[in-house]
Amino acid sequence: MIDDAVVAWTRGVSHIGIRNGDGRTLANVIGLAIAVSGRMSGDPQGEQDFRTFSRLTVGDSKALEKNLPQVAAAMAKIFASTEEQTRLDPEELLASAGIRRLPQPILLHGDVSLDGRSFPVMPYVGIPPDCAGGIGLLTNPDYVLTVENFTSFVRHIREVARSERALVIYSGGFPSRPTLATIVRLAAQAQVPTFHWGDMDAGGVRIFQHLERHLAGFDIPLRPHMMDTELLRRFGKPAPGVAGPVADRHASAIAGLADFLTASGLVHEQEEFDPRSPIAETLAPGEQKAPMPRPDPLQ
Repeated sequence: MIDDAVVAWTRGVSHIGIRNGDGRTLANVIGLAIAVSGRMSGDPQGEQDFRTFSRLTVGDSKALEKNLPQVAAAMAKIFASTEEQTRLDPEELLASAGIRRLPQPILLHGDVSLDGRSFPVMPYVGIPPDCAGGIGLLTNPDYVLTVENFTSFVRHIREVARSERALVIYSGGFPSRPTLATIVRLAAQAQVPTFHWGDMDAGGVRIFQHLERHLAGFDIPLRPHMMDTELLRRFGKPAPGVAGPVADRHASAIAGLADFLTASGLVHEQEEFDPRSPIAETLAPGEQKAPMPRPDPLQ
């Protein structure tokens, strides 16, 4: 990679976005790429925020934030990236290594405990990532639902889940390692229908398929909730200049939606839909109604 940068710089052009002759940034990017890859290939580690990771790795707390695309590009050049890694954007790639802008608590609703102790009755609880291993189920839910966006997570709890036996987990967009591990462990323990509700766009497809692959390792099929071709056809909006995702060629439950996103150029944000129960929808064939957008009561 250093040789490639030198060749580019002798022609007076940048290399992977690093300007001509900027050896310090090149060194930082290479060091960060090696450290991120080390976290991904080694034993799972606790979450670390961008600035602490960057300071401990290269002595510059802002180097990672300033050079996210360059670090991802360096990882691809130095190491053999997996098929999954090539589909992730830089922040998603770092999140899969447990590196986020700030470690986020794990938010969930359901009859859960921490180290065997129950919580007072409340809409949802937040658990520090360091304590995620102590989260357990007190009783089995009727379904597990992961939710990509915070507003939809809170609305689903307020308007649907509190009248059901549901385990609802906020994925925080692309899930961090502790969040992903908690989702997989609790879903494996519950052994009930498991769903994901997210945006109908390229990022939403990546998040769904990331969860789907990890749950499949425990023979848990992940089902899309309010993420299908018919809803996108009816309510989607054009996204000019935004390329749709390339669908995975494995047997994904969302491959049809991914193909339609690519072909149509339509996208849809989940917050525009009213929350619905993923199990009530399937009780009476032919009675399912498309969720209609309405103002958000949280705003």
